[in-house]
Amino acid sequence: MTILLQTIRRRRMTLTFLLLLVAAAAILPGCASFYAERKAPPLGRFVEADGVRLHVVEAGPQDAPAVVLIHGASVNLRDMKISLGDALAERYRVVLIDRPGRGYSQRPRDGWRLDRQAALVKGALDALGVERPIVVGQSFGGAVALAYALQYQDETAGLVLLAPVSHEWPGGVAWYNKASGWPVAGVLFRRFVLPLYAPLAVNGGVAESFAPDEPPPNYADEAGLALLFRPGDFRANAEDLRRLKPQIVAMQSRYGALRLPVTIVTGAADATVSPRRHSKALAAEVPHARLAVLPDTGHALHHAETARIVALIDEMAADLR
Repeated sequence: MTILLQTIRRRRMTLTFLLLLVAAAAILPGCASFYAERKAPPLGRFVEADGVRLHVVEAGPQDAPAVVLIHGASVNLRDMKISLGDALAERYRVVLIDRPGRGYSQRPRDGWRLDRQAALVKGALDALGVERPIVVGQSFGGAVALAYALQYQDETAGLVLLAPVSHEWPGGVAWYNKASGWPVAGVLFRRFVLPLYAPLAVNGGVAESFAPDEPPPNYADEAGLALLFRPGDFRANAEDLRRLKPQIVAMQSRYGALRLPVTIVTGAADATVSPRRHSKALAAEVPHARLAVLPDTGHALHHAETARIVALIDEMAADLR
């Protein structure tokens, strides 16, 4: 009888543990998503491109020249809005788009592909009636902007690339982006570890990305960084990064075909995307490209040197008139 009771108790404990595990799997990511979306709700409206629902924000005069801002990895359109979007909206029709699977945009199955992301951006612009924009991309967004120009060169007025990822680089991706892609373990990581780990790591990650510059006050909240730590958003971001290098390798031989105006801007102190391997190499391959190297500036140059970048966009727009 004693053995039987012990067996029953063990089974009850096991069942209780499993039920708690299931409850945690449901509650933790749900709480993280609720918290993030309450702090950083959608700012704009939704348009459909090829059956995919995309979150877009428009600002500025509708009859002004159009500037499209494509954000980088680990952020959403808010990052570009608070850095460049608000400043540019004084005299341009500014369009910001959450890349597929990021922020509030849907993610198709092949949404990690650069050419697919570019095509969805084009579809959103067509839905908005935007023609011949200046396309601005930062970091990973620079790779998407390059893919956009290679596909739609005749329909693009110009390209402004801010610390773009453009060429093959040594090494891989961070451990947490690898972990997100593991079968089963990746799901557990996103549901159990991420909601607890992310709030502890976010400030350090921001400081590292901005170094040697200081991030703007209250940047994490203003940029809606908590949206990244929702399971689906993190999965999409990690997949983007894991699958990026082979696509860059395949794309980098085509840059010589670009004939539209191209301005490339990089921070001399960028420790995230090497100015030498990417921006300087790209400037040497793109005919008539302009290269601006900003001294003592890191990867988040669109925040640290907003006025300088706005001036470079103004210069391109003036040349296009």
